[in-house]
Amino acid sequence: MYFGEIPVVVLENDLIRMTVLAGRGADVVEFLYKPIDLDLVWLTQWGIPTKKTAKNYPADVDTFLEGYPGGWQSVFPNGGAPSSVNGVDFAQHDEVSLLPWEYEVLSDSEDLIVVEFSVLTRKTPFRFTKRFTLQRNSSSVSISETAENLADSNERAMWGFHFSFGAPFLAEGSTIRLPNNADVIPHSEAISSVGRRLGTTEEFKWPTGKNEQSNSIDFSVIPPRGEKSEMLYLKNLSEGWYQIENSDKRIGIRVSWDITTMPYLWYWQEYGGAKDAPWFGEHYNIGLEPFSSYPTNGLAEAIANGTALKFAPHEKKKSSIEFKVVHL
Repeated sequence: MYFGEIPVVVLENDLIRMTVLAGRGADVVEFLYKPIDLDLVWLTQWGIPTKKTAKNYPADVDTFLEGYPGGWQSVFPNGGAPSSVNGVDFAQHDEVSLLPWEYEVLSDSEDLIVVEFSVLTRKTPFRFTKRFTLQRNSSSVSISETAENLADSNERAMWGFHFSFGAPFLAEGSTIRLPNNADVIPHSEAISSVGRRLGTTEEFKWPTGKNEQSNSIDFSVIPPRGEKSEMLYLKNLSEGWYQIENSDKRIGIRVSWDITTMPYLWYWQEYGGAKDAPWFGEHYNIGLEPFSSYPTNGLAEAIANGTALKFAPHEKKKSSIEFKVVHL
């Protein structure tokens, strides 16, 4: 199956249909929960790309954004903005999210579907694999990832999972639940030219921050359309999980992950208040993204602040994530 020139893999059981773009990042662009015919993946106004990323793509922001479908991406080894490390120039969320992946069907039966995607990075010496496992009568998918340093040298990397959520699942009044006592680090500056929700860059305890008037903001509740953008980083999580709940639809999403590899949670917020490029006020969505490192300024800054992962020669690191639909 293809979308234009992009090869696509579909995984399906009696409860879920899941569509993965093998030709671009192994992105998940559909997660349909069949019992209520609800797609839990948010897509951008541009929708699913039909062309592969050019082989010699520039190290800029637009390369990622112009083909960005929404959905779920793996991010490795550069998280966020373009960055230069040891003479290598990385684009936004470079490299694995921009490359075509190989795949192998390891199991295809009524009881168990397992598909493994793999890619060799071009700017760095890594082999990266991502395995999806879907069982019969299950409303969850498990995702296991492995990053292997193929070089004889020490290497650094950022590693994250770029989950984004919006319509038709996410709506005003939807809520986010997290483990207690998480600390929140605001991004160092506004991510939009029209300003930000917070009035300070001081750390605070989840979920209550302060705006410019020192009024409280409950970041666990999704605000109405038109609210300003914001970027936060959560740390000191006691456990790796969050749950997003839509009480009107009586449905929720629970994401669980290994905080040993990904101790941070990025919280990206776009509510239509940013009228400038690249969103032009069109998008109403959030991203809740487990990550090894922060901030979203690229690998060089993560190395400088000590949060970048360290890979010894030929070292493998693994991470696991589960995405589950829950009824409220």
